[in-house]
Amino acid sequence: MKPADGSPLTVTAHHREFLPADGAVLDVIATVHGPEPASNVRHDGLAEVILLDTSGSMGAPQAKMRAAQQASVAAIDALPDGVAFAVVAGTGTATMVFPGKVRLAVADEHTRAAARHALKSVSPHGGTAIGTWLLLARQLLATRPNAIGHVILLTDGRNESQHPDDLRAAVQECEGHLTVDCRAIGSADGVHDWDAAELLGIAEALGANPVVPVEDLAGLGDEFRTVLARAMARRVANARLRIRTTELARVRFVKQVHPAIADLTGRGEPAGELTTAYPIGAWSPQDHRDYHVGLEVDPLAAGTRRRIGWLSVDTDTDTDTGEAQVEVPLTLEWTDDVLRHSEIHPSVAFYTVQQDYAAAFHSGLAAAREGRVAEAEAKLGQAVALAHATGKDTDVQRIARIVDVHDAAAGLVRLKVGVDWRLAESSRVVVHTTTRWGAAGDERRPPTPAPRVAPWSHCGERQTGAYCQGCGAAHGTGEAVPERR
Repeated sequence: MKPADGSPLTVTAHHREFLPADGAVLDVIATVHGPEPASNVRHDGLAEVILLDTSGSMGAPQAKMRAAQQASVAAIDALPDGVAFAVVAGTGTATMVFPGKVRLAVADEHTRAAARHALKSVSPHGGTAIGTWLLLARQLLATRPNAIGHVILLTDGRNESQHPDDLRAAVQECEGHLTVDCRAIGSADGVHDWDAAELLGIAEALGANPVVPVEDLAGLGDEFRTVLARAMARRVANARLRIRTTELARVRFVKQVHPAIADLTGRGEPAGELTTAYPIGAWSPQDHRDYHVGLEVDPLAAGTRRRIGWLSVDTDTDTDTGEAQVEVPLTLEWTDDVLRHSEIHPSVAFYTVQQDYAAAFHSGLAAAREGRVAEAEAKLGQAVALAHATGKDTDVQRIARIVDVHDAAAGLVRLKVGVDWRLAESSRVVVHTTTRWGAAGDERRPPTPAPRVAPWSHCGERQTGAYCQGCGAAHGTGEAVPERR
């Protein structure tokens, strides 16, 4: 299917064209592109908060704290004039580093210099309560309600000073108001003291960006600069992937599958009759994200061809301008031909393998921790084989911290004796980061205009398109009606 162009974002749908006559789940990959690059860019609509872990563990060794300070300076130096920003020190509480009061400063030569100076006084102490850090970021960004809010969260530990329910409540309070990029510090030998599940939960709810483990402290400054460059290019806030169906189909699940795997199914909100909108965060021109949509489709007689739904993207900008959203149609033909309905679209196959890889690793790790060695080796071996087959050799090396890999292609591994499970934390987040389908041949093409048809009647209403907007029936299945004058 061609892309929809009514929004600053564009969406394209990829799926098989045939379905069994007795019904099935249709797998759709929805590809969303960021907005076109703009000239004469202004930055006063952006706001940035740096959440810097300054707990006691950041001083063991002290090199972590120094690297974090230097990276924060690199981020501050990368802030364009006009951006609202703040730096927060995170321990068992959240404390302003710069500016001194709970507010945002505006980036210029003087405020950047003052922020750099303030960072020199930061020292590691206390515990870790990430929820309090996020809530202060939310409070700061609320002072600029029309700005696109972004947070860099850097930590080396788990949320040990706060009840898990409080962290979840804080994340929920931040949803829809900011996006987060998490960077998690570990040691050079791969030991990580942070909790992958905590950071994945934060990331999934607040923008679905990849969680990136950092083991080379020398590269932390470049990592921050890269994150800032993308954040400072954002031009669209609070986008939503809209799925409208006919009565023939129902949404079973919606997942982001690139750049990171994140389940969005429970985040959908009603947006009209048979329509659900799923939040997909803020966007910059270089952003490209893919979503796996599962639609449960009813049976119909073989040879029937119907439209079962439509995809579109809307944003707060669209609402302000009153632009109508162009919808990408999903059209199918029911068939008894097994060869036709058993085909899998290559985009679906590509992302299914990567989702299987993540699932196999998590299953294997759970089994290993519970002492089910044979099951663990089978599942972790499957994960290694899938990673090897998809060219993720670095991932294989990470998994090899907890297993001996005898044959990566065959998935033959043996669980190491006396494993330090902190060696597995980086793999727990990395398996959720995916490679992109179709990057080499990626193109943006405008939608092909639908052919004009004579007005016709269906579902008791006048229709002017090729399909009934009520049930998706094709033109020709109803009665012709006279053209209005």
